[in-house]
Amino acid sequence: MKDKFILKMEGIAEKYKLIRKPALMAAAVYLAFYRFSSMIFENRRRIVSVVSILFPFAVVTSFAYPGSDAVSVLSGRVYMETVDGIVEIDELDDIDVEAVSATEEDIRALLDEKKDEEDIISKDPGTIEAGTRIYDEVNGYEEATFEDDWKLILINKENPVPDDYEFELGTIRGGIRSDVRVIEHVLEMIQAAKEDGVTLGICSPYRDYDRQVMLFERKVRSYIRKGKSEAEAYELASQTVAIPGTSEHQVGLAFDFISDDYKVLEAGFADHKAGKWLKANGYKYGFILRYPDDKENITGIEFEPWHYRYVGVDAATEIMTQGLCLEEYVEQIGLK
Repeated sequence: MKDKFILKMEGIAEKYKLIRKPALMAAAVYLAFYRFSSMIFENRRRIVSVVSILFPFAVVTSFAYPGSDAVSVLSGRVYMETVDGIVEIDELDDIDVEAVSATEEDIRALLDEKKDEEDIISKDPGTIEAGTRIYDEVNGYEEATFEDDWKLILINKENPVPDDYEFELGTIRGGIRSDVRVIEHVLEMIQAAKEDGVTLGICSPYRDYDRQVMLFERKVRSYIRKGKSEAEAYELASQTVAIPGTSEHQVGLAFDFISDDYKVLEAGFADHKAGKWLKANGYKYGFILRYPDDKENITGIEFEPWHYRYVGVDAATEIMTQGLCLEEYVEQIGLK
């Protein structure tokens, strides 16, 4: 069909001198279109794969609210975490909002075919059998253990962040960052909530040690102003704000969520539609309510219905369906 059309245009060009140029141009355009279409068809699988990876990032991030020095896309306002809490800054029209970014390594990992699929398995509890081998890029094949699962690292007052703990930070939007391995899952959850008519905003994602120090000292000072001694203020503060070095935010696995019409981190969030949706659906995307209201004596932290921690879908399902906190779960599976 291609050859017939081109020959016909060449014939017209030869026969009718007045329309020679238009005929040849039509043949050239058709040939270019044909080659472009063929290229698209031959690479259709690769193109679909890339689009399927990038589309969720482009769609979802307009609902990721800023945690620090970032712009709220929905409201056009800026929110910052300061010594006075989460405050709204005047509208800034000249700020260049950064697009969602994924590293080259992330995209390559998502596009690569599964390596030895029969041997590389999920390390979530319940999927590992005795003698099963997992693949490690450095050490090759080795026996699977729960200790290898970064998703289940326990961080609390008794278990601070290990000095040698390492992870790669990834950017969700602007100043909103987390462990790069979690980004795909939190964005998927935010999109799912949106489809159910619920807006989830990330208020506080990853924060470094210095920011945790600032938040903790601010809380201590607030209790001292209320007449508490330094020792009393320290103890009370540790029940609401993690002591520096013991915060899950420092390893990029935890997020504090708000909504478009509920932007305060308080217990009432549990009764808001966003808080209810998270509790009912978060586990489907690997997230758990980290500090339940009936586990304060175990977690050492008061009820925080806005604080969710990534542990993987299998573990999250078991934790939420059994009504456990992370401390109870890691003990149940033999990590503690």
